[in-house]
Amino acid sequence: MNFRSAFTLVEVLIVVIVIGILAAIVVPQFADATTEADHIAASQLVAIVQRKIGEYYATHGEWPLAIDDNWFSPPGLPRNPYTDGPASLTVQNIDGKTELEVKHSNAGPIIYWYNQANGLFHTRVPWQGNNADTLALYNRVNHVDAKNY
Repeated sequence: MNFRSAFTLVEVLIVVIVIGILAAIVVPQFADATTEADHIAASQLVAIVQRKIGEYYATHGEWPLAIDDNWFSPPGLPRNPYTDGPASLTVQNIDGKTELEVKHSNAGPIIYWYNQANGLFHTRVPWQGNNADTLALYNRVNHVDAKNY
């Protein structure tokens, strides 16, 4: 008797097609999970810094003049998940009690705003393809309710 122990070309093609279909379903879910994790991390970063600013205010009775790297362990502002550079060099101090203008930034040195007049700390967010989605992400990450872009 002559028994074959190999797969036919049709069987191999079917397996490749099934693997391709599964990959097409699973890969976008991983990408969405990574994006969602970045949004959560940015939101938590803003909350942590706001808490540190609040602690400073409770202790000293005034808003800090700048974000102090020594508030964090290890020293330095936690990394913004939307960028790759060192965070401590990217805080722009704002004077005045007016609301910050919502802006997006694909690149550039300023990724955080700190308003020393009222203790507000915000982060820029990446462009989401349109103004409404970018504003929604900005509001979500910064725990605010800005109305227009």
